[in-house]
Amino acid sequence: MRVILLRSGSSGDSNPLLDALEAELRLAKVATISLFPAEMDSSVPIPRADVAVLKDKTPAGLEWGRRLHEAGIPTVSPYPVTALCRDKLRTNHVLAQAGLPVPECRPVTGPEDLLPMLVDGPVILKPRRGSRGRGIQVIHDSTDVPASWGAEEMFAQRYYEPETLDRKIYRIGNDVFCVERVWPPVTLKEKQGRLIELDTPTRELAMECGWVLGTEIYGVDVIEHEGRPWIVDLSSFPGFKGVPDAGARIATVVLRVAAETRKDVSPPESASSSGTLCAAP
Repeated sequence: MRVILLRSGSSGDSNPLLDALEAELRLAKVATISLFPAEMDSSVPIPRADVAVLKDKTPAGLEWGRRLHEAGIPTVSPYPVTALCRDKLRTNHVLAQAGLPVPECRPVTGPEDLLPMLVDGPVILKPRRGSRGRGIQVIHDSTDVPASWGAEEMFAQRYYEPETLDRKIYRIGNDVFCVERVWPPVTLKEKQGRLIELDTPTRELAMECGWVLGTEIYGVDVIEHEGRPWIVDLSSFPGFKGVPDAGARIATVVLRVAAETRKDVSPPESASSSGTLCAAP
């Protein structure tokens, strides 16, 4: 069995989650191939593999995810889900159309687009392709509206003041974990947060996100406002900080997907071997 790991950054970078995942796969006697799309040309042949882990969500990583998907190699998380979730506005619309509780969201091209929404209360301005809280700003009234935000695509989401700490809910297969933490986290301890018990309705809400999108590995941010849960963000492959043995749990899913699909996979051959594959553009 062979597994591709699509890693972000360069070949000298370390990722604790993927390192732990790779260690678990090797314990299971699985050959792993680490690919770093940032260092590779898209014309590099696709290595032979049974499944790929699509952690790199940069444009280069998504291009590799597309190529693997079209070659019939399943990806975890699935490439179509990963591509969708890179556009947070589209993801919110899909969840809302499925009847899930998502605050009102609208695309905004300039400051003037925010003013009509502010009539009904504060909004939160977000990059459509943001991550890790980058570029997020709460707009309470017209005095908070930025003069401009450059060429980056943004959207506005109705802002509800959370009544609890941030709740990061992570799903890996049938396992669901809730990590509570302050925002924005600064220290490693704050980023790890603390595990808390999750009530059944919120757990079912988090699971339903995966059923709607068609994935079983993801993270969803849920806040509570006036006693009601709201979905405010979703990631197709988060860092799973604070989740015990996350690498081992993801490995279990990867091995199952590989076993379920191996008979049907006939990817093109490649001259590459197990290990780290890097190719200069």
